[in-house]
Amino acid sequence: MPGGGVDQGLGLTSSDAGAIDTRKVYIPGILTFFVYTVLLTFDFDAYAPWIYRKMANYTNLSRGEFAALGVRRILGYLKETGLVATFFVPGHTAEHFPEETGMIRDAGHEIASHGYLHEPPEGLTEEEERHVLDRGMTALKNAVNVRPKGYRSPSWALTKHTMTMLQQRGYIYDSSLMSTDYTPYIPALYEEALDDGRVVKGPLSNMAELPVSWSLDDYPHFEYSRLQGAIQPGLRSVNEVFENWSLDFDYMVRMYDEGVYVLTMHPEVIGRGHRMILLERLIGHIRGNGRAKSQGLEFARCADAAKRYLDGWGVTHNEATG
Repeated sequence: MPGGGVDQGLGLTSSDAGAIDTRKVYIPGILTFFVYTVLLTFDFDAYAPWIYRKMANYTNLSRGEFAALGVRRILGYLKETGLVATFFVPGHTAEHFPEETGMIRDAGHEIASHGYLHEPPEGLTEEEERHVLDRGMTALKNAVNVRPKGYRSPSWALTKHTMTMLQQRGYIYDSSLMSTDYTPYIPALYEEALDDGRVVKGPLSNMAELPVSWSLDDYPHFEYSRLQGAIQPGLRSVNEVFENWSLDFDYMVRMYDEGVYVLTMHPEVIGRGHRMILLERLIGHIRGNGRAKSQGLEFARCADAAKRYLDGWGVTHNEATG
């Protein structure tokens, strides 16, 4: 829909964003990008998930520690190829790996919020969730002097309070929801199922949602984990995953005139040798897509993409500074 001012699904223009019935709908659709935007994102979890899950034996901690090596490999590749990315960093990681976290900042990549100890919000009380969010932000500020503009929920598990907390703290985007795949949207402040089964939504937020998908996440494909009562087998072939990821990009380019492609990776996962080669192959495939090149192709930081989307819709957002 490049150049159009109307979302064909809702019949809205950007000037209508504040006037619609926010109890019933959210705004998908018009991107105002006019290009294909690739968002390379890395969740620098390190030790945090193992500690939070009470699985922090010596071996699992070493698995988390590998993330530091993975970050260095990823940063080298991004520098070599001239790409930018977003790293979602738990506060605990910034405290324990300040050198690598500082390297991310100094290379010009975005550092965004990912809780403190990788605590899924759905397992917290409202007050605990607020404390965890603030603790993570404080850790990023103290460790690398960064105030994040974006947030990704650990385990992609928002509560009905999360969006309001983010908005109050000046965040301009979240990247934890799955209502669309290639189109950002303005999410409701909450969505919940009532006891009688009805699903209700709150008013619109003033943030952008950069949608995610488990199929575009390296962790379930590759990482072997023994959890309580279950095993996540992982260890998929890179050829299988390359096919999935490349076809998702190709479909966007075939069916849409613009869009965002959000890839979620973890340094301790994608940073293994054969998977780094997978990432190289994928980037080569994306850059080699003829239609994408002719229409316009870019790699962007999440905050830049979110701000462009919000500005394109005329959505007022209280972006935090300092």
